[in-house]
Amino acid sequence: MQLFDAPRSLADAVSHFLIEGRAQGNHLLAIARASNWELIRAYLERRGLAIDDATDPLTVVDARKLRTRMVRRGVLDPSRMDDTLGGMIAELSAASGGLRVYSELVELFAEEGNFEQAGALEDYWNHLQEKYRFTVLCGYSAAHFADPKNSPHLRAIADRHGAIKSQSSDSLGTWLTTR
Repeated sequence: MQLFDAPRSLADAVSHFLIEGRAQGNHLLAIARASNWELIRAYLERRGLAIDDATDPLTVVDARKLRTRMVRRGVLDPSRMDDTLGGMIAELSAASGGLRVYSELVELFAEEGNFEQAGALEDYWNHLQEKYRFTVLCGYSAAHFADPKNSPHLRAIADRHGAIKSQSSDSLGTWLTTR
């Protein structure tokens, strides 16, 4: 899990995460909002990762559209999650070379203050990691947790991850990860 203060720091960290995965021969899956993906893509290209190659092992999915397919009446639907996200992870993780995923699906719920659904989705990611082999980076805006009343939500979400980090340039994210 990584806390970001700004889209540029998100793009910087995610591009490094994806480039590291490419170096390890992983298939890359980016589940991001269109605006964030364009920025991430620009960082990837500046760092020499060509992504327009038809043989490139990269899948990009619009986070908002995927989320829409996973919910019913505003609540995550387990069957829909299995059919969409679960099916995608099963297929991509079966390919040789491993799988590396960046996702901001949880961020969409946190943005609405719906930490219960963000936590449920984090639990689903953990369920998928028990079934399939892949590495996932969940991105959250640090601003969602700046209000002290959201501290319990940050702790609950952080407890569902192996690590929580922020870049040194993200002062709010760094402060939140060290307190």
